[in-house]
Amino acid sequence: MALQPSSSNEYPQIAFDESDVDNQLVWHQSRLQDRLESHQRRSTHQLNRLLVNDETTYKLSAIRLSGASLTRPDFLRPIFAPLLSTKEPQKLADILLATDQLYSRLADLDLFSSIKLDLHPMSDGKKNELELRMAVSERGRFFLKTSTDVGSGEGALTGLARGRNLLGGGELLEGSLSLGSRTRASYQVRGEVPILGAGAKFEIAGFGAERDLSAFASCNESIRGMVAKIKVDCIEVCIREISEAGLNLKSSIAHTWALDTRDHIAFPTQGYSFRLLQEYAGLGGKANYLKSSIDSSISHRLFSSNAILSLGLQAGWMHSLGGGLVPFSDRFRLGGPTSVRMFNLNTLGPKDGNDYLGGQIFWAGGLSLLAPVPGKPTWPLRMHGFVNAGRLTNTWSDVGGPSISVGLGLAGQLQGVRVEANVGVPVSVREGDGSRRGLHVGLGIAYLS
Repeated sequence: MALQPSSSNEYPQIAFDESDVDNQLVWHQSRLQDRLESHQRRSTHQLNRLLVNDETTYKLSAIRLSGASLTRPDFLRPIFAPLLSTKEPQKLADILLATDQLYSRLADLDLFSSIKLDLHPMSDGKKNELELRMAVSERGRFFLKTSTDVGSGEGALTGLARGRNLLGGGELLEGSLSLGSRTRASYQVRGEVPILGAGAKFEIAGFGAERDLSAFASCNESIRGMVAKIKVDCIEVCIREISEAGLNLKSSIAHTWALDTRDHIAFPTQGYSFRLLQEYAGLGGKANYLKSSIDSSISHRLFSSNAILSLGLQAGWMHSLGGGLVPFSDRFRLGGPTSVRMFNLNTLGPKDGNDYLGGQIFWAGGLSLLAPVPGKPTWPLRMHGFVNAGRLTNTWSDVGGPSISVGLGLAGQLQGVRVEANVGVPVSVREGDGSRRGLHVGLGIAYLS
């Protein structure tokens, strides 16, 4: 189906001043987008009507795959089996749905750079029998990368080496090394193997890091650990050593459930996200606690404008099962340019002298408004206004009376990283919280709102 040109009377003729280039560009882009969306709606409606009204049944009798020279057939066979296991003929709509699910499973393996699926009549001429022809391009087995990364208020130089599909069954072996400003050095070596007919993945990894916490506490942190994961269920065994605090052995099991419908991680214009983390530490070592936290956000375009309103809510709770407080390394922390703005990094909550100790109960909320700069709708920078509030403590009786801040600034995107430069003030500060005034610059992907 070809896109037919619209008649000259479909849109009104609008005269622009020759110097008003920005408005001309916006108008033409809006006109083109309207035409494309209208054509897409017509095409989708016609296809759905065709599939719903078609009562003819077909049988998928064969799958032919080309381009998978590095991947073992016995690894792919369980993935293809559900499509061929149905012996009864099906409607074309049902077959298309099954092929779409197959495409998603293959894409999740991350073994192929491109996947093309086509349905054809059987080459032997049998009536109402189809074959699925698949053409894939495999990713290279070996990958090496160095990069400079900026995010969450930290810069780092990173090296990454990866071997993919090493034995033809979707295996992965990866090692990384990073040198940074706050995390002085970190490393990770991990291996991954698809299991259960590629419906899940088993991962085992070893990691370590040296962190400088002197910005908010008079200590450094050394982390060494191992982690084993199946899907979103994980068993983690970790050894942490903090200077001036001795060794802290932690063994835990954790579960994470996440849902994300946003159209962009750093600059969403619509959709929502929700993440629930639950952890039990106490399988061995000194750490013995229960932990639960949620992180949610929703973004919505205001009417038909380009202004985006975002709301973010976070909360967490920890309970020590061995008496006393949860170990220093595992406590919640709050404050900073990607958290509660206009407060220094991790400087909300309990403190001892100049050291911020973290807490076991917290909540934070943020409301942000992003809008184009007046007169410059195509600029990559957007005006940004926010209201943030949060509280970090160790007791339920003290969760009220949050620290609150408001501000205005500019926000933009740099290679997938959200960059903010805000000017604001704390309007309510709890005693001891590390507030700041004036310019506050933030770099990161995950913001409170």
